[in-house]
Order: sequence, then C-alpha cells, then structure tokens
Amino acid sequence: MRRNGEFMKTKSYVPTLLKFALAFTFAFILLILANVNVEAKTATVTNLKETDIEPYENPDITITWDAVSPGDQIIYYRLETSEDKITWKDEGSYYEPTAKIHAPSGKSVFYARVCAYTAPYDYAYMDDKSLCDIGNWSDTLKIVARISDKTSKITGTKATAASLSFKWAAVSGASGYKVVYYPSGLSDLSKELTTSTNSCTIKNLKEDGSYAICVYALNSNSDFTAVSNTYTETYATTLPKKIRDFKVTTAYPGNTSFEWKGISGAKAFQLQITKVSDSKKFKKPIVNETKFYSYLGTYTNSKKIKAGTFYSARVRSYVTLAGTKQKVYSPWSTVITFGTSPKKITAKQSGSGIKINWSKVSGASAYEIYVSTSYDTKTFTKVDTVKSKNTSYTLKKFKKKKLKKNTMYYISVKPVCKVGKKNCSTTVYVSNPTSVFYSK
Repeated sequence: MRRNGEFMKTKSYVPTLLKFALAFTFAFILLILANVNVEAKTATVTNLKETDIEPYENPDITITWDAVSPGDQIIYYRLETSEDKITWKDEGSYYEPTAKIHAPSGKSVFYARVCAYTAPYDYAYMDDKSLCDIGNWSDTLKIVARISDKTSKITGTKATAASLSFKWAAVSGASGYKVVYYPSGLSDLSKELTTSTNSCTIKNLKEDGSYAICVYALNSNSDFTAVSNTYTETYATTLPKKIRDFKVTTAYPGNTSFEWKGISGAKAFQLQITKVSDSKKFKKPIVNETKFYSYLGTYTNSKKIKAGTFYSARVRSYVTLAGTKQKVYSPWSTVITFGTSPKKITAKQSGSGIKINWSKVSGASAYEIYVSTSYDTKTFTKVDTVKSKNTSYTLKKFKKKKLKKNTMYYISVKPVCKVGKKNCSTTVYVSNPTSVFYSK
C-alpha cells in the first residue's frame, strides 16, 4: 500500500492461523482416538465358576462364565491355567463361554482365568494387539479336582439306641467329608450327610439296627464340590434298649438255658448269674459270661450251677464300636430267679402211704410236691406245698383218692423261692423224678 508516495509494510496472519488450525485438528484427533479406545475396550469376563466334573480317572472339568456382549464384533475367549497363580499356561481360545479342562497331574487344586477379545478375522490374531481388542483378565478361579486318597480307618466313638458316632483319619487336602449310610444290604435306602471335620454323629437311626457307613473326601471351592471316587467303609450296630421276656427254660446242674425276645442286630451279650441272696446288686456273680449268642437265647454249662440251689440271672446286649475292642452295653434285663432240683429225692412205701424225702435246697421258701402215674411230665399234678423247714412228706392220697394197689407212682419235688411278693421256682415240673411201686 502506498501512503504519501511510500509503500506501507503489511503483517501477515496466515502462518499463525495455520498453526492454530493444525494444533486444534491434532488435539481433536487425539481426543477422538482416546474416546474410541475407551469405548472399544472389550468387557471383562465375570462369574467364572466350576460347574461339573466327570466321574472318571483324569476327568474333564467344566468351567463356565457369563457371555460378553459382542456388539458389532465377534467375541472370543482366551483361557489360562496355573498351579501357583504366578506361571500361567495357555489353554487356547473358545467361541462359547464354557470350557473343559484337566487338572495338572497329581494336583487336586489349580487356578484358571479368562479374558474376552475381538479379532477382525480369526481368534488366531489375538497376539497381534494392533488388530485385536483384548479385555482384562477375569478374577482368578480356584478349581477343585477329585481327591484320589481316602481315609485309612473309621473308628466308632459312641453308640446309642438311635445314633452312631465316628471319627476317621483326616485326608490331606480335603475340605470336608460326605458320609453315606444305609441299613446293611439295603443301599437303595441310603442317606447322607456332610461334615467339615473328620468326625460325625448319625442320628434318627433304628434301635438294634446294623448299618453300613461310607466316608468320601470332599474338595470344595465357593461354588462347587468334587467328591472322591474312592471311599472307606465300615459296619456298626445301634444299641438295643433292653432285652425283653428274659426267662429260664431249663435248669440243671452245670447246664441252664435261657430265652429272650426283641433282639436282632446285636449278637453279643453278657450273662450274669448269682446266688439269690446277691440278686439286688450282683456283687459276686458266680457266672459272668460275655460272648456271642443267638438272638433268641443262650445257655451256660458252668459247673458253678449246682443242684439244690436258687439263683438270680440277668442279661444285656452289647455292641463293639467300629474299629475298636470297646464295648457299649444296653441296660440290664429284668432279673429272674430260678432253682435247681434237690440233690437227692427218695420215695418208699410206708404203711398206707409213700414216704418222700429230699435234700434241702438253698434259698427255698417252700417245696411243691408233684405226683403222676406216668413218667410224662405233662401229667404231673401238684398235690401239696410244704414249708422250707420240711424235707419230707408222706403221700396218702392222689387226686383226692387213696393210693391204688399195684401202681407205679412218679414223684418230684419242686423248690419254691419267694422274691419280694413273687414266688419263683424251677422252670420244669419234673427234674429227675423218682418212682416207687405201691403194692398195698
């Protein structure tokens, strides 16, 4: 521009505006790129959990996770496992939110993590971070496999009429135990319980019942429990409450038999016999036998059972705690009293009658006289009762009639013992009856 014949200098703003425009454009691009990266970051996998394990050796273990929303991209998943959460092993990529893997050899616990990513063509491009959009790794999942070991021994600690208690050797790595139990031979009626310790009490069992007990080791995480394929088994019996209907069936010196009812599971019993004078406390039992019997009854052939004596007896069942020699006893039965026949009974014709003599019976409060004209014990009739101070009796009538001439009479003396308000006697009408021929 000319001014007063001179040219004026003009300042150019073009370079400044250009620089400003370039800087603004660059910043805008960076902002866009930053926003794109934030929005494009693939979401983190969540809810990773173990859901199943096959019942085989070296089984497939199934893990699942929540699917990541794909948007406009195809989602892939990358899985890694580790024994120590430090060194990770690539287990490959998956199209679906689930995978089947194997535990490392000899390991019952290991770890897994999963991340989601997108790829333009195929999951093989994951390692090319310029092409793939990779999400963060999920939280680490503790995976549990079946424990191969089993407990070495189950030991019974207590038995009642309705419960059984046990303990066992702890299994290394076990988080707990599953106890399966059922009546012996009836596995289809099995029930189970779980415990976090190496002991348990099984309740609500039947009295006098025999049960099979199986213990499995458990390996658990927060969502899943793996049950061992191997187990340890034992058998145990609940305790009968009390033997019922205890009675003596035969009482001979050195050989006495008993019966009872209501016992089926327990086969072991303790039998005590004492003199009737010791019947309240059994402080000095002359027979104290503990052995296996039939559930219907037992016998003793103890030589301490003598003729001409009254005794008291009681019995109880017991069970032996599993894996031990410890015995647990039921309550004692009702005490019964029985006597053996006199050591000697004689009878001879005397005038118009028959004179009977017998040896005294220890503990007897009276004697009952039985007579028959037949040796058959069912035909004997009680003709009289005499006091314990008597050891003889003269028979003059039988069935309210005089004795018949030329007739054989069979005679037995049955001792009676009064216990409280109850009279007890030998259990058979006739024990070695004596005979006499009446000829008058």
